[in-house]
Amino acid sequence: MRTAGILIASALLWSPLVAVTAAPAPDGVPPVVDLIPAERAAWTPKNVLVGLSGMFGGWSYWYAERTMEVETVPPDAVLGLYYLRQNFQKRFERADAPATVLLPARADTTGKDAVRIHATANGYLAKDVSFSSRDVPKRVTITLSALPNSLVFLGQTSFAGRTTLTLRTTEQPEVRLSKTTRSSGFTIALTRTALKLAGPTSGTGARLRSIDATQIGEDAVVRVETDGPDVEVRSKQSFDPVSSQYVSVFDLVRPGATAPSDAEIRARLDSTAFTPNAVCDARYAEVLRARLGEAALSDALRPSGGITDLYRREAMLRLGRYRDGTVRTEAGETLRTGSSLELALALQSAASVEGFLAMLGALARSEPQPADALRSLIAPQLTAAEFAPVYEAAEETRASCHR
Repeated sequence: MRTAGILIASALLWSPLVAVTAAPAPDGVPPVVDLIPAERAAWTPKNVLVGLSGMFGGWSYWYAERTMEVETVPPDAVLGLYYLRQNFQKRFERADAPATVLLPARADTTGKDAVRIHATANGYLAKDVSFSSRDVPKRVTITLSALPNSLVFLGQTSFAGRTTLTLRTTEQPEVRLSKTTRSSGFTIALTRTALKLAGPTSGTGARLRSIDATQIGEDAVVRVETDGPDVEVRSKQSFDPVSSQYVSVFDLVRPGATAPSDAEIRARLDSTAFTPNAVCDARYAEVLRARLGEAALSDALRPSGGITDLYRREAMLRLGRYRDGTVRTEAGETLRTGSSLELALALQSAASVEGFLAMLGALARSEPQPADALRSLIAPQLTAAEFAPVYEAAEETRASCHR
């Protein structure tokens, strides 16, 4: 009788285990993913003991169909499901969380079989979890951690024939720049950085055709299209202690181009048609503050390392020359532009310095595209279309005041 039992158990071991691939699940029901290897585990003497165990109450443990419910936080992660046998991949499936995973019966596994789950979601760190195939829990919840860095600002300026991209992150970024001479453009990848911009990005400029930012897994990727492959990209990084943000600046220039000298910038400002008018300058500034917001205006005027910083600095110096080397804030504070410290303070509070916004408006009107020039100087976070009504309102106010 015992011999017959062994033969029956052995026959059960060799009978095929049926794996059914479920049809697409209805809406709201997790999809069923078949992770059962097509190749059965090799027979070993241990299988005889498994068969005997099945005859003495262990049938359900060894032969029952098994499933694993996989869910993630956040819930929309992409799952890579691996079935491994002796470190060799026997099956791979991809699914969206949550998902129900079909697993082979324990009788058709070995002690070296494993199930590995790789979970990814845009804006989060990827995570791997692994289990012995015989000890897979019925429910697995994978909690993904937020990325350690965030891209919070992407601005584009076009001024004096030069296009500048400014990126601000909460932590010091690891930047990868990809560019080939065969393509008209380049890509900026910030590794392990979440894309947290206030709105969509777009823009055109001197050598810029388009700009787009997207999240690809753990990386924030900025794609830039230029007007030709002969664009040279120059970059530098700095830290802004006021906002506690890291600033990355990318200048798009022609090969061999150099930045204008202080003397050239000064000559440009001195040739700009501008005469201070306390009443009209105040009205002009009031329109810009009302349309842009004082906080956003102050952030935009904060030094970032781009070429517009040089022109704003020289504009403050020229404004000071109208008042014996001083400028005055709306709070009544007088600052000497001949002092490096007080000039720096004036530039930090540039949005509230009397006549400064009007001075920048005059400088912008000397550019071929005055609206985009002023946007570059005081609102690089906006697109040209978004800034157009702001510019029109300010210019209308200025024109009516000077009539």
